[in-house]
Order: sequence, then structure tokens, then C-alpha cells
Amino acid sequence: MSAKKLKIEYGDSVFSLPRENVMLTLPSASEFDLKVLLIAAADDSLRTDYDRACERLCKQLDCTKSALGRALDFWRCAGVMSVCDVSADGTAAVSPAPENKTLQSNSLPTYTESQTADVMEAHTELAQIIDACQQIVGKIFTPAESASIVGIYDYLGLNDPGYIETLYSYCKAGGKTSPRYIEKVAIGMHDEGITTTEALSEYIEQRERIDELQSQIRTLIGAGSRSLTAKEKKAIECWGTEWKLDISVITRAYEVTIDSIGEYKIAYMSRVLENWHAEGLTTLEAVEAALMARQKSKADAEKSASGFETDEYFEAALARSQKYLENNKSDS
Repeated sequence: MSAKKLKIEYGDSVFSLPRENVMLTLPSASEFDLKVLLIAAADDSLRTDYDRACERLCKQLDCTKSALGRALDFWRCAGVMSVCDVSADGTAAVSPAPENKTLQSNSLPTYTESQTADVMEAHTELAQIIDACQQIVGKIFTPAESASIVGIYDYLGLNDPGYIETLYSYCKAGGKTSPRYIEKVAIGMHDEGITTTEALSEYIEQRERIDELQSQIRTLIGAGSRSLTAKEKKAIECWGTEWKLDISVITRAYEVTIDSIGEYKIAYMSRVLENWHAEGLTTLEAVEAALMARQKSKADAEKSASGFETDEYFEAALARSQKYLENNKSDS
């Protein structure tokens, strides 16, 4: 029996990677980390115009600049790559890699106890923030959990007064109290540019409105215990966040959908609302007025297509009847 072997089809060009460091780091790399590594190794533009190439890669990977930066830092910390600062005279100097912390692109650096102590000494307010967060979730944090808050404050820079406490309160209200879970929420907020306490409060208020709207729509469409589909969630997000539609308008669109096609279809209902939004019909009163106008226009068109006006028909019939009676009277 012959043995099989794998052959790499190199084609006209190849790129290489430092085998030892890549293989050592591979077990802790995420799927996104690997995508960034392969693109970084294959894309020569990163070697000539780093900043512009990073902007293009963000579009290509559909990610934020912060997410791309964390992935690149992940491989820099692993000794797989480095970033050079090029001076005006063309000389290049290697930029220092991030501090020697264990780093993954989908999490924060792991601060050692001494690193945590150094940051807390430099920022004395952190002790109060950690204490407040412990009270919010109702538990005493382990050193690692306290270090997670330090990472949110120090690495992500989410240090606006009250920010971390507001974030913890928001997650607690949703039944999530794990510092690691809250850390991931913080990363998402950072990547979305929600970096001030005011912006976070606005986001939370908006999310609460969307959650309430989802609950109302679940009742409207008779969803029961089933989960909303991704299309339904995306549509509701648009209706509530971008178009800011009231539930009364959405309910009317549902009724129009049922009247038109006899069943609930999210795509049809979305088109109805999209058309209303494009026409500036954002209130129930405006929608009802437009619907009545369309019904009248349709009725007028049907009447015109029939070839005669109803009133004119009856008037003509009455005239013929009168003439008939007059003729009969004269004959007698």
C-alpha cells in the first residue's frame, strides 16, 4: 500500500514565516489572528506604507483598527513580526513591542501581579473602581479578576470617570457578572468607539429601547418561545435605531403585510416600512393619511378605467326613464 503525502502548490510566489515562534504561539491564536498573520506575511504594502495598508486591511477584513492592532500586537509579542519607525533620512528603528504580557486579539493582556500593582500605584482611583465593581456584582474579586479591570482601564484606556462602573452595572442588569465576560464587552465597546461614560450611557439607553421593541414585536408576530432570526434582529435594530419608528407604525406595517399576502413575512414587512421611511412617513397619523390617499386614488383609477362615472350613469338613466314616461303619456 502506497503512502500519501501533502504537496504545497507554490505557484509563482511564496511567503515565509518564522516556524518556531509561529508553532509555539499557534495554540493560543484565534481564527482572526491567523487571518491577520497570513495577510501580513503576504502583503508587501505593509513593508512600504504601514499606516495606509492597515486602513485597507481593516476594510478587507471588515474589522476596526483597534482589532487589527491587537492581532498584530499578538504576533509582535510572540516574536513573529515587528514594526519599524522610519525617520526622515530613511533609517529604520524597530518600535518596542507591547509590554511583555500574554496577549490575544480577542482578550486583554494578562497583567502579572507586579504589573497590576504598578498601574494601581500610578492611578490611585483604580482601587475605588475595583471596590465599586465588587459591590455591583456582589463578590470579592480574585487577583486575576482585579487585573481584568486594570486592563480595561490601562490597556483599552476606558478610564473616563464612572465608565467601568456603568459598564459593570449594565452587564449585571443583563445577568452577566463574570469579569471575563465584561472584559469582552469592554473590548467591543472600545472597538465601536464607545469610549466615554456619556456615550456608554446613550448606548445602554438605546439597547434598552431595542430590547423593549423586540419584546413588543415578538408578541405582535406571535413568536412564542422561539428565538428571533438574525434577519429579524437586524431589521428591528434598523427600525428602532436608525429610523426610530414607534411600535404603532410597525404594527400597522404588520397589518398591511397580513392584508396583502395573508401571512407574516419579515422581508415583505421590511419593504413596507422601508417605503414609508423613504416617503417620510414616520408617525401612525402620517401612515394612515397616506394609506387613505392611496385607496382613494386607486378607487378613482378603477372608476375611470370602467369608462363612465357612476353619478353620470344614474343621471342618464333617470333622463331616459323620464323620456320614456313622457312618450307613453303622449301616446295615450
